[in-house]
Amino acid sequence: MNNTSIVTQVIIAVAGVLTPAICLYVANLIKKYIPNKSLLQALEQFAKDAVVLAEKAGLTDKLLDKKQYAIDKLQDMLQQAGFSKQDEKLLAGCVERAYCELKKGIESVYKAPEKTNDTKTTTTTPTTQGDVANEEK
Repeated sequence: MNNTSIVTQVIIAVAGVLTPAICLYVANLIKKYIPNKSLLQALEQFAKDAVVLAEKAGLTDKLLDKKQYAIDKLQDMLQQAGFSKQDEKLLAGCVERAYCELKKGIESVYKAPEKTNDTKTTTTTPTTQGDVANEEK
């Protein structure tokens, strides 16, 4: 064997060992610096779910801060799906956007019952005593 053949085989062997490590490093850089489309899709869907959950919880607990509740639920959902903890301002923006998109439907479904006055005004026609007396007989 000549020296060129040995050097070529060493380079191929080293490249074969280093290629997976380099690919893994580049993949981590891409994940770190380029927004992940699946995260954005998850944020959009989970934010809508969190808003609906907050509205449901707000019906029973009047002291509940629905926005903060929705943000906390969104953070929990993302972590359960395997995403890292996200910035609260980002989550607040997602929750607000989801609420704006769902506002009409939410207000019609999860509207708190309004207090109405049970005093009904009825119109009666004036009757004379004679008419009432004749009806009673």
